[in-house]
Amino acid sequence: MVLSYIIIAALADAYPVGQHTNRAASIVQIIFIYVIQMAYAGALGPVAWIYASEIFPTHLRDKGVNISQAGQQTTTLWINQAWPVMFQNVGHNAYWILVAINAFGCAMVILFWPETKGISLEHMDKLFGEVDKVEGFTEEHRANSVAEEREFRFISIQNPADAKDRGKRRVARSHAIKQAWQNKGSVQQASSGNDVVESGRTLAPWSIFAPASAYGPFETLFGDSPRLKTLISQGAARQSAEPVFSVADPVVFQDFGSVFRSDIDDPALLNAVKLTFAFAVMGGNVDQECLGYQNEAMSTIRQRMSSPETALSLPTLGAILLLADLNSSIMTGSDRIVNYTTFAELQWIRDPFSTTFFVLPPGFQKIIYLFSEDFIEVLKDIHALKCVQDIPGYSCQNPIEMLRVDNQQASIGSRLVDLPKLSAYMEACYLAAYLSACMLCCKVWRHSVMPSHVSVHLLHKLQESNNSLFWNDHPDLLIWMLHLGGSFSSKGEIRSQYKALIQINKASRFRNTYRSLEELIRILNQFIWSEKAYRAQVEVFWREIQTVSHRIGMPGLSRFRGTDDHTATPMMKEYYSQRSQVPGTLIITEAGLISPGSGGYPNAPGIWREDQVAAWKTITDEVHRNGCFIICQIFHIGRAAVPEIAEKEGIEIVSASAIPYEEGASVPKALTVEEIKQIVRDFVAAAKNAIRAGFDGIELHAGNGYLIDSFIQDVSNIRSDEYGGNVENRSRFIYEVMEAVGRAIGPERVGIRLSPWSTFQGMRMKEPIPQFSDVIRKAKLLGLSYIHLIEPRVSNNVDLEHPVVETLDFAIDLWNGPILLAGGYNPDNAQKTVDEKYPNKDIMVMFGRHFVANPDLVFRIKSSLVLNHYDRSTFYALKNPMGYLDYPFSNEFLASTRA
Repeated sequence: MVLSYIIIAALADAYPVGQHTNRAASIVQIIFIYVIQMAYAGALGPVAWIYASEIFPTHLRDKGVNISQAGQQTTTLWINQAWPVMFQNVGHNAYWILVAINAFGCAMVILFWPETKGISLEHMDKLFGEVDKVEGFTEEHRANSVAEEREFRFISIQNPADAKDRGKRRVARSHAIKQAWQNKGSVQQASSGNDVVESGRTLAPWSIFAPASAYGPFETLFGDSPRLKTLISQGAARQSAEPVFSVADPVVFQDFGSVFRSDIDDPALLNAVKLTFAFAVMGGNVDQECLGYQNEAMSTIRQRMSSPETALSLPTLGAILLLADLNSSIMTGSDRIVNYTTFAELQWIRDPFSTTFFVLPPGFQKIIYLFSEDFIEVLKDIHALKCVQDIPGYSCQNPIEMLRVDNQQASIGSRLVDLPKLSAYMEACYLAAYLSACMLCCKVWRHSVMPSHVSVHLLHKLQESNNSLFWNDHPDLLIWMLHLGGSFSSKGEIRSQYKALIQINKASRFRNTYRSLEELIRILNQFIWSEKAYRAQVEVFWREIQTVSHRIGMPGLSRFRGTDDHTATPMMKEYYSQRSQVPGTLIITEAGLISPGSGGYPNAPGIWREDQVAAWKTITDEVHRNGCFIICQIFHIGRAAVPEIAEKEGIEIVSASAIPYEEGASVPKALTVEEIKQIVRDFVAAAKNAIRAGFDGIELHAGNGYLIDSFIQDVSNIRSDEYGGNVENRSRFIYEVMEAVGRAIGPERVGIRLSPWSTFQGMRMKEPIPQFSDVIRKAKLLGLSYIHLIEPRVSNNVDLEHPVVETLDFAIDLWNGPILLAGGYNPDNAQKTVDEKYPNKDIMVMFGRHFVANPDLVFRIKSSLVLNHYDRSTFYALKNPMGYLDYPFSNEFLASTRA
């Protein structure tokens, strides 16, 4: 900067303004003005916050830095105001004034303060510490003092209470750290600073500005340890070290070298790190490899502890800390040794200038009477952390800001852990608060292993307390906890269990409280919610909850395993449980009767009575517990009722018109308009009951010649009123059912099953395309969730032997949403249908008979395994477990579940 000012001043002397016009001189002056700006930005500019951050204690550091920066800005403002006046009075000689100021600064640093050049802050503390300020302190005193400092000091512990004495613990800790620094200094002096040069590499701290790919952690940190390289390649191992140090991301407090003041070549530290990584890779299980690393680390530590010269080296202390970390309080529930008050540097107090941040969120305010005063204050601190996080443009990257935020999080977490554990649901509240605070902190915390681990504990407490009446009175609080825990949990079993718990509570406690993501966020916002910190993960979790994982599903299949009075049975629960063992599978149940008069099949389950709803609830809970989705198919049998069953149960066989489905069959009664309206109401009641029973939605069976289908097609509908006679009228009944049911439970929970080309039970009109196109357009207009189409190559459960030329293309082209296809599919043609025939459609292939015989069908097809053969003779065996529960799982699937 001095040279730049000299050049500018000299050129100004040589070519005064107004007397000469030298373009080259002007360009050079402009260039060196930019050089000065760049030099200032890299030298003097950062001094205001760097120097202040070093000299102020931690609890005052943020305020000190703010004052220093304010002073710098004030000085800059003064210079900007004074410079024009100075230039007007002394002209270009103003540049020589700046030369003098900068030259004076250089002389002071080089000539008068040389002892600080290249010396660490710790060494400067020794040079300028309190001991040097004592008057009359002679060299003899200094030598004796140094000798005393190098001796080990023993702290007397007479009883367990002494071990917790803050004074004694602070003395011990201070002496240990001082010894470690002195030993480190001796080693550095002995090496004369040549080790780095001789080794051929430099362990420079990671820069927060450089890309992650520039660090080469294996080359710079891990030396020649191939096993360590292998371990660190595992994601679980990368997370296990955080937040002590990071090998995955540079934006952390400190890197490995600055934490441990050592390379990983140290044997104790190397084996402790290997143990940390191997323990994580093994999923928390200790194997022979882990024991080997532990023995090596502890053996080295024991050996060093026997020698005062090596006992308190920083690598040794680091190894001990890493070994202890495997048994830390938050991971194992062990008693804590230190807390947020132990270290003065980590103290945190509320900012007196941001009092509006420290308030209780409205959701907690409504139930403030439930919580202790200590917990309420913690919640206020978390809310303040959230307010800071949501400030526009805020980013916790500045080291000082990172320190302040993480000290606040440490205070929050420490106080939460110390709160009394009075009940499982109260522990769940503490864990949810801890998790919410953790995700509001700096990057090292958000991306560490801690959030996923806390979410595991939270899940267990929620499962333990799920039957508590507490949640019946506070469903919104439960919604917040479940979605928070699920969103920040790891992919896999824990995440699936969160989804299952949400599905179990959705029908009972939540009662359709929310149907969209925005409605959910309105609930979450009543508690602790941050758009910036939470929304991305919550959106992903929301989509997972709403989305099936496979393009293979199980359609409704009549099996007649219910009771004689049409109630689902424990045998049915086992049947659906078997077929929901692959998480993310969509299952549609066998058709459920909507009312006592809708039947005519033996042992078909119904859903119009409370005991039926309760029986179905056990099944939906089981399927959701397995991480799958389940939809209730509902229908009215109509003219297809079995006469003997109808007579036995006092059912009148009805249809759109008095036309039997085949020659010799019972002639049904044509429904009156009032009876039609009542059946619409029956469909609505059944749909509501299905949602109460825990189903994710309902499917209207409008195919295979049942009542709705008999209204749609002209082979069974020859009415001359508003429900027959033309396309529009024949679609009226199904439209009224779809509209009423959609209005009652939400159209996004309603699907419809159609069989345009089926000849089963006397159906198949001459020109089905116009009629079914009208039905599909109406379903589309109402916003139904999906359409389920039966292929023309099957008639019920029988494959047609003659060639089929009809296709479902007309219907598929009309529908823009999800489409379920069923009938005659196998793994080969299903893949071609999805990937080749309809690549631009959301297609799910439904396997009926194959799902009967292969409870692990999704796994078998995904793994290209041979399928079990089905036995037709057992399809409709009343109340018989044979051909129902006895189809085996594949050995490969069983092995995968054991793993």
